[in-house]
Amino acid sequence: MLKYLNISNFAVINRLEVPFNLGLNLLTGETGSGKSIIVDSLSLLMGARSSALQVRTGERVATVEGLFEVDGERSLAVREILESAGVEVENSAELLIRREIHANGRSRFFVEDQSVTAATLRTLQPILVAIHGQGEQRSLLSAQSQMDLLDSFGANLSLRVRVSESYARWLAATEELSELQREMMERERALDLLQYELSEIERIGPKPNEDHDLANERKLLTHAEKLLHLGAGAYAELYERDGSVIDRLAALRRQMEELSAIDTRVAPLLELLQQSFTGLMETADALRNYGEGVEFSPERLAQIEDRLSELERLKRKYNTDLEGILKVQGYLSERLQRLSDLSEREEILKAQLGKAEEDYHNGAVELTERRQRAAKNLGARVMEDLKFVAMEQARFFVLVETAKAPEAKPEAGSDNAGGIDRSYYTPHGADRVEFYLSANPGEDARPLSRVASGGELSRLMLTLRTISMGHEPDTSAGAGATVVFDEIDAGIGGRVAEAVGRRLKSLSQTRQVLCVTHQPQIARFADHHLVVSKEIEKGRTVTNVRNLEGHERVEELARMIGGEESAETTIEAARWLLKSAENGAGAGKGARARQRRQKILPPK
Repeated sequence: MLKYLNISNFAVINRLEVPFNLGLNLLTGETGSGKSIIVDSLSLLMGARSSALQVRTGERVATVEGLFEVDGERSLAVREILESAGVEVENSAELLIRREIHANGRSRFFVEDQSVTAATLRTLQPILVAIHGQGEQRSLLSAQSQMDLLDSFGANLSLRVRVSESYARWLAATEELSELQREMMERERALDLLQYELSEIERIGPKPNEDHDLANERKLLTHAEKLLHLGAGAYAELYERDGSVIDRLAALRRQMEELSAIDTRVAPLLELLQQSFTGLMETADALRNYGEGVEFSPERLAQIEDRLSELERLKRKYNTDLEGILKVQGYLSERLQRLSDLSEREEILKAQLGKAEEDYHNGAVELTERRQRAAKNLGARVMEDLKFVAMEQARFFVLVETAKAPEAKPEAGSDNAGGIDRSYYTPHGADRVEFYLSANPGEDARPLSRVASGGELSRLMLTLRTISMGHEPDTSAGAGATVVFDEIDAGIGGRVAEAVGRRLKSLSQTRQVLCVTHQPQIARFADHHLVVSKEIEKGRTVTNVRNLEGHERVEELARMIGGEESAETTIEAARWLLKSAENGAGAGKGARARQRRQKILPPK
């Protein structure tokens, strides 16, 4: 359960600590006092989208902090989620969550003072709290929401996931088969072109860097005569001619040897000279044999020119270098092989498509059967529970319409080969789910979106949520989790409001309930009555919350009833409301049990 909220610098709230307890916690107050801001802050704590505009004017950061008490299997689920997010918790029975919203728009989340992501908090929310806001009643009008409610009630969500997965596999196989069949239609023309292009490359047979090697060889052949002349001249200068470089260097070496024999300090210089002499001798030997490796051949030069011309033509055709040509060759070879194996591939894909379609069909049929059973049971439960919210004469049922499976599949190669029959194949199965309601005797039941008023939607939502919570696992918003209703009393009053109050009281027997209300007929049933007020302090608006007891609670109910000119009358009416609530539904053993388990937070 939620033990308390600490809110700082959020909207019109300066600093506020709101304690909560087991049972029915009701928040009342004047319109605009900030009741819904408290619910909004709880939503932010659970990862809802924030805005820099929510930071109180003149402040740098708004903070919302909540302490949750978690027990049983839900504690284990919380620990598992947090450990997977890298958060270490010593005691998962109590969980401190904090959110900071900065004036620059940045937002940060913490669990037990360890940073987490918004996604982690959104994963935790179903375990900790279920929040039903003011606009959620309208969500009941969407077909998807109605299907979700039915599948939640019938425990069909895991089966629906499997159906969705089989639909995705079927769709993927359908698209792949369609692409293959398009390729098959163009295969003959493509085969001729591929074979021509591949044979052309294979005939020429390019090799890596061949064009660079041939260009270097062409350069040598083109300048063969000049190379021979330069090589011979260099050899003569070094070794053969009178007074050559090596002759002069030999004379110099002899002089240095005599000098070194007299002055040993010259020995290192003599060693350097010897190294140079050895190098020049090796160079002379290489130049003497250089001419043997240079041979002018007009025939070889012509071959090189022809080969380079072929390679250049390939490079221009495919707009790439020789490395790219080799990649093109591999691609063409692979595609040619694929086209040659299309018939075999088509048979494999047809088998995969048939398996995926069979899996989908079997799952969709099972899902339909379970939805039909769940629809009957949900209709009966809602009819039974509507009397608790003053809709005794209403009729409610769930219509499940199922599309028929296609009797024949399109032929392979047709315009619609592998095409989807959208009237049957959907990610959510083959059904259309719609809630029907007749709120008044003698009126035909019609789709909920056409007949329900705001008050009827509020009561129907409360009924459906109460029923569905009983069918959710303990690790979600089931037994023990906190349930929040923000102005569930929209569009109702009088006897209807009292019926809603009694239903909320009944719901609070098994879980903590937080409810924002304007109706005294609902507020009378509170186990803990919190009033939200707005005051002006030092020229700034400040929101406060305090827990009402005794006469203060009577005065608040009187204010909600209204009529200042008949103050004594409204006071008496408020006392009567409280007394009748104590003597009516929820008194006796249930009330005493709640008193035993209440844990009032000590003031800080």
